[in-house]
Amino acid sequence: MAQDILVPEVSDGVTEGTVISVVVAVGDTVEVDQTLLELETDKAVVALPAPFAGVITEIKVAEGDTVPIGAVVMLGEPGGAAAPAPAAPAETLPAPAAPEPTPRPEPLPPSPAAAPPPPPADAPFDQAVDLGAVRGGDQVAPAAPSIRRLARDLGVDIHQVQGTGPGGRIGEDDVRAFVRAALGQIRSGAASPGGEFAGLHAQRPLPDFTKWGGVTVEPLSKVRQITADAMSYAWSTVPMVTQHDKADITDLETFRRNFNLKAPDTAKLTMTAILIKVCAAALRAFPQFNTSLDLARKELIFKNYIHVGVAVDTPGGLLVPVVRDADTKGIEQLAVELNELAAKTRERRVSPADMEGGTFTISNLGGIGGTAFDPIVYAPQVAILGVSRSALQPVWGGTDFVPRNVMPLSLTYDHRVIDGAIGARFLRWICAALEEPINLAMKG
Repeated sequence: MAQDILVPEVSDGVTEGTVISVVVAVGDTVEVDQTLLELETDKAVVALPAPFAGVITEIKVAEGDTVPIGAVVMLGEPGGAAAPAPAAPAETLPAPAAPEPTPRPEPLPPSPAAAPPPPPADAPFDQAVDLGAVRGGDQVAPAAPSIRRLARDLGVDIHQVQGTGPGGRIGEDDVRAFVRAALGQIRSGAASPGGEFAGLHAQRPLPDFTKWGGVTVEPLSKVRQITADAMSYAWSTVPMVTQHDKADITDLETFRRNFNLKAPDTAKLTMTAILIKVCAAALRAFPQFNTSLDLARKELIFKNYIHVGVAVDTPGGLLVPVVRDADTKGIEQLAVELNELAAKTRERRVSPADMEGGTFTISNLGGIGGTAFDPIVYAPQVAILGVSRSALQPVWGGTDFVPRNVMPLSLTYDHRVIDGAIGARFLRWICAALEEPINLAMKG
């Protein structure tokens, strides 16, 4: 008897995924845990393993389909029974739709006629408001200049407010009611379908670009969607400061190159692996950088573990796998783990669990180029280290200038948690540890 093959739960918060490849066909014999298809979620690409050994009798999805967790994607006959031959007409017909749980619908731009009225002026704070919906096309929000000025002063996108006046005209009460409802929704932690506090990043309607020439529209990948949401949220909510400094890595780079002459390929020492160890020691010395801010509870959460995320450039977008307990491991072990993790990430074999729980992030663009950049804090973390390409520079040696290998570093931090003085000391501590590694033992 054929059994259903379902999409399992892959990680907390993941409700659906997009099928990017189906690697078996009807009639194929499969083994337990053999990959049947690959699913791209908000967090990673995951493989769906076969729950039993047998024969695939029906495939209900195709590449590009979006399926919710728990949906039936295939049928299989356990024990190797032969697959029934499909009827001739079925070869040209699409597979029947799988019985799936009804997914939560995406918010659509409301039309003026169908738009619900905004909460009344005396509405309670917890009344729901759609923070994601905006008017579409070239439609202009009907509001007087004074109302538009009020909306700007209150930080409200006038295109999101639904008017209760004649013809949907927006008045002062409509704007103030929208603000009250939005604040109540945020305070209560209500989630928006488009992501956390998606209304704060609502995009105004775009013009019709085809008026000026041809265009090509390409849907955003799940990785790009989650990156856009996370970066928009961080940029809109975290007051960030970036501190710049330089480290003289001449002696350290000489040691690294000499070490790699004898090391196997799997244990090649990269500057990122060294930075993970240095940053882990710095986080122990400055625990304020290993925290998260909970404004709702007015608390600062100190973490007793140090998990360092490392930004990895992949063809599908930027992913950030996490090296766990970095403070308890030697640089050689960190190098091996980082090389394995980076390879898995680039080959899209990294799991959602591999990218969760980071307390601090390193973004190393030195292999590409550039002299400096300002990385964005990856909330709810409070700091991120940016690394640029090192270069030979003339450095005053006391009697004359000597060529030294200097690496630019950029530390971005949440100014609500970290003041400029401690930010400068933290970054200088990292530079000192790179220049004189004995500082790791002296200060760590």
